[in-house]
Amino acid sequence: MATSRVPTPVSVPVQKPAIPQLFALRPLPPNVELVPLTHELLPAYKRLNALTLPVAYPESFYKETMTEPYLGITLVALWHSAPSQGSGATLPAEPPRLVGAVRCRLLPSSQLYISTIGILAPYRSHGIAMHLLQAVVRKAVELHSVKSVVAHVWEANDEGLEWYKKRNFEVLGKEDSYYRKLKPQGAFLVKKLIGVGDLLGSFAAEEKTTNDIAT
Repeated sequence: MATSRVPTPVSVPVQKPAIPQLFALRPLPPNVELVPLTHELLPAYKRLNALTLPVAYPESFYKETMTEPYLGITLVALWHSAPSQGSGATLPAEPPRLVGAVRCRLLPSSQLYISTIGILAPYRSHGIAMHLLQAVVRKAVELHSVKSVVAHVWEANDEGLEWYKKRNFEVLGKEDSYYRKLKPQGAFLVKKLIGVGDLLGSFAAEEKTTNDIAT
């Protein structure tokens, strides 16, 4: 498979999401925007999942995603390109590209479950996944008073499991037949408590030294 060239961040004016920063993260590139999922962005979200996730999701999953409470705890990342120069004139910028997304659902006992999180490979060195996760956790705390974040990580996804461990997720155990259509079928269940007053505290520690990965 050909190696993708890592895009260089560009400075373009974009509207920033109205979700406050809760703890220290390295800044997003100025051309990256975190926004709610819309029907217009849904086809791009489906393509993202097909490229970054090991399992295919049925149409019912996406119909459910566009309803509440799922839609309120789903965010996507848009990468804006800079206007290009041609024949001495500035050409209009290309439409923004959906390069990442996180989709969650609510579980009993005030738990936020990460259904999907993924970043396109060329864009995994900009901290986008961590910012998506921070923003959606913030929304879930405000809207639903969640107290912990949980996720399943495919047992063959060593990078994904390490990504969670570095953010102080605890590995609770392994479910041997969680992914029935994958080989191997097992998945690790990970969990992170949301601390009172600091909302994940050291959740973003060492972010500057690690890359985003799809789980």
